[in-house]
Amino acid sequence: MEGKADVASVVNLCRDFPHNRFLVTMLSREDQHELVVAARKFSNLMVFGCWWFLNNPSLVEEVTRMRVEMLGTSFIPQHSDARVLDHLVYKWEHTRQTLTKVFADKYEDLLATGWPLTRAEIARDARGFLRDNYLEFLG
Repeated sequence: MEGKADVASVVNLCRDFPHNRFLVTMLSREDQHELVVAARKFSNLMVFGCWWFLNNPSLVEEVTRMRVEMLGTSFIPQHSDARVLDHLVYKWEHTRQTLTKVFADKYEDLLATGWPLTRAEIARDARGFLRDNYLEFLG
């Protein structure tokens, strides 16, 4: 589908089927904030990656920053919707670079408040984003 989605339909699914789990990604830049707000309200909704046509590095960074600011580390930053291996390789390289930038900025913010950030916390966050969030969400 192209264009703006109706996030209310996702909210209705999450509300009406609380025992089902929904991994959701959306195309439109305009839908991203509304989707994140819905994910804060429904524990059975996991924001999941950036869809193929949203995979411009500048948009991925903008969306990832917003998600971190609103959800912390409780989302899945990227997934593979690649149709060929070459797409997967460059998409994950872009994601790695983006996560590095976003994490560095957010960790600097934490350090500026006096938070005693440890390597273990950084490793925990990386594991969550790259594996554990998905596994924990699926139960």
